[in-house]
Amino acid sequence: MTDITRLTEKITADAEKKYQLVLNDAQVEIEKQERLKRSQLEEQLSDRLAQFEKEKRAEMYLQISDIHIQSRNKVLAAKQSVLEELFSEALERLNQMEAADFQAFVTKGVQEAQVFGEVELVLGEKSAHLLTEGSLKEIQQTIPECRLTVAKQVLPRKGGFLLRQGDIELNFTFDALLDASKEELSHTLLQLIFEQ
Repeated sequence: MTDITRLTEKITADAEKKYQLVLNDAQVEIEKQERLKRSQLEEQLSDRLAQFEKEKRAEMYLQISDIHIQSRNKVLAAKQSVLEELFSEALERLNQMEAADFQAFVTKGVQEAQVFGEVELVLGEKSAHLLTEGSLKEIQQTIPECRLTVAKQVLPRKGGFLLRQGDIELNFTFDALLDASKEELSHTLLQLIFEQ
């Protein structure tokens, strides 16, 4: 019986060793699987964090860009407002021109237009009172190559004048002169005002 007891003990010991080996292998495999799973989860977490950070950075850049555009628009609106004020004031000053200055303005305008023959002078409503018969004769003497006649109608709500010869019309109204030089003057004025 001792042989059977020994044999049983040996089988039990072998089984115990085998059990321990399988258990150890299983434990190693479980730990290996846990490390692999942990590694995968950490990698997924890292990827998600990177994606989240990328999205947040893109969102932040969009917000910064929007703020920049809004501030630029406000600056442009302020500059435009200043320009409109300046041109409005310039138009107001031109409409308040003295009679002698207006006579010189008409003389210079007719000379620059280089018109000959019969020319009709259409005055703006705001400037009509500045040109008298005497001042028209003085202008006529400086430009003998054309004969100026003053039109009966006036340009409503305008200052300055038009020169009309047949179908040709040359516009010397203050509004038109300011509009024509607005782009060039705007750039110069903005440099003077905002770059000091």
